[in-house]
Amino acid sequence: MGNSNKRILDSVHGYIQVSDNLMKNVIDTVYFQRLRRIEQTSTRALFPSARHDRFIHSLGVYHLGHLIIEALKKTEKCESFPSNKEVVFNSYELACLLHDIGHSPFSHTFEEYFDNDKHNLSQMLEDEIGNDDFRADSFHFLKKAAPHEKMSAWVVIKAFGNYVQQNADLELVVRMIIGCKYQDEVNKSFENAFIDLIHGDIIDADGLDYVKRDSWASGYSTASVDSERLISAIRVHCGEDGKWQVCYSPKALNEIEAVLAVKTYQQKNVITHHTVVFEQALLKKAMESAAMYHFGYPDTEDKEIRKNALEQLCDVDAYLSEIKLGSSKVPLIYPDDDDFISLMKYTHNDKYVKQWLSRNYEYVPLWKSTAEFFALFPIMHKMLYSSNCWLFSDKCKEFICKETGTNIFDVWSLEATGTDKGVKASKVNFLIDDKVIPYTDIYSDDKNCYEFKAKPFRYIFIHKSLKDQIPSLIGKLRSQVEYHLFG
Repeated sequence: MGNSNKRILDSVHGYIQVSDNLMKNVIDTVYFQRLRRIEQTSTRALFPSARHDRFIHSLGVYHLGHLIIEALKKTEKCESFPSNKEVVFNSYELACLLHDIGHSPFSHTFEEYFDNDKHNLSQMLEDEIGNDDFRADSFHFLKKAAPHEKMSAWVVIKAFGNYVQQNADLELVVRMIIGCKYQDEVNKSFENAFIDLIHGDIIDADGLDYVKRDSWASGYSTASVDSERLISAIRVHCGEDGKWQVCYSPKALNEIEAVLAVKTYQQKNVITHHTVVFEQALLKKAMESAAMYHFGYPDTEDKEIRKNALEQLCDVDAYLSEIKLGSSKVPLIYPDDDDFISLMKYTHNDKYVKQWLSRNYEYVPLWKSTAEFFALFPIMHKMLYSSNCWLFSDKCKEFICKETGTNIFDVWSLEATGTDKGVKASKVNFLIDDKVIPYTDIYSDDKNCYEFKAKPFRYIFIHKSLKDQIPSLIGKLRSQVEYHLFG
């Protein structure tokens, strides 16, 4: 991607080198600089030191992507790579840099509101790319792609399309960001391998950066990952069937297990922590109230009205141009965390806004972890339960209201299943004696396979004024669970 002329000191990776060309045409633009004001994680309510943003994360992913390319160029297989390898390399580095360019304020918290009836992000992407192959391939992947991935791909096309076309393959960059592989698994398997190296199931430049950065910034202690050693072990191997795939030399085993361990820890103990789950739900409630206030909606608890108001605020068009906020003289453009906080501050006398701004929460959980949940409800331990079970249903909320004398709006049933792609150790392959060996074959029937699978799980929160009733309420819920399971 050109000669490196700018050095940026990163506390996680050291110096990151970026060419003047990339600085001018990508990084020093309003679209990329916006990422400096969007927090990387949703965990600061739990880890106050986790003060890092999508800007430095994106630079970190670009840095790791560049190191991966340089490591692959040094392997003995590089000479046999397809003739379009430089285009793929350039596309990969740009995808690494731009993969989060469309993240919404507060990262994942509001992304679901941007994909709505007004803006069908999947259709918008298909229309922009405009070819039948992409439409056919994206049918399998766009349903699984996260809204922020589709928004990022759309912003790349609209804001950086010409630049990307001059330096790489625009469609391939889009595919890398949304994880849309080519269905032609032979002729396009080399491109698909690099899609895995940014949008893989477990080890990719994106995941490798946040595994290191999130644990560093948050302060929690877990396995240490030597990214340089791991990257030096990456191979893109062509098998006897003519298909290219990502593999690792055996020397990477310890580092792969470290990545698996950290991701498992994050899923089980960070992302689904009761404080994180509640704070995100409260933030959504507060921003719904802010959207209703600024667009002139009536004050209500009606779910559909509140959702519609927030969807009106979460308008992807604001990434590129101004949108009007009701009768306000101040428009919204290049939205970031600060914009949303400002809108909340000017929302008068809303209980959700006051709680979020002060962190003086008015609700407490009935249980604080999956371990406590199974201790309280051992009957559920071996049951295949889901979000449809009675304990996590509206019927349960109604039961709690009846027993405690509260209203339905003061009982919050919040899903706490990890949103990450999950730890899929079976997708990791080693290259041993020129043969591809799956990680799980090495540890067959061993718990060290790290094949972590999160069960659907929820917390239930009630108003803190009812805290003294929690022990008796738990007992009544136990009886009800047994009744609804066995009649």
